[in-house]
Amino acid sequence: MESSNNQRSVSERLKDTTRELLELEQQVRSGDCAPRVLTEFRQAVDSIRQTAWAVQQWTELQQTHRDPYSVLSVLSEERVRRATQIANDLTIDLESLELGIETEGLAKLFRAVEDLYERLAPLFKKSPV
Repeated sequence: MESSNNQRSVSERLKDTTRELLELEQQVRSGDCAPRVLTEFRQAVDSIRQTAWAVQQWTELQQTHRDPYSVLSVLSEERVRRATQIANDLTIDLESLELGIETEGLAKLFRAVEDLYERLAPLFKKSPV
């Protein structure tokens, strides 16, 4: 029963968010928005759209007793695309001095990027891409 309540809650939240996004669309059309904020919003919406598509595909494949795991590669590709986008944005932030050693979480990010690099490097045999 709790799962049913959670589903209804998610459905209700999706309906409310859809309504709010449609209202927000009208405000965005006014053009009274910083370009960078709009870019970040577009990226977030794109990510959510991709995730919603993948979840819908997963559910439909499960319901028809087909292999839902085929959707996982799409999600992985989306994470790689988003990580690349975020890395490029962070590079710009570093170059424009918007980020610095005092930025909270930067040391954790550095360690995560190092760890990722160590795992990626063998795939490319440490040759430039």
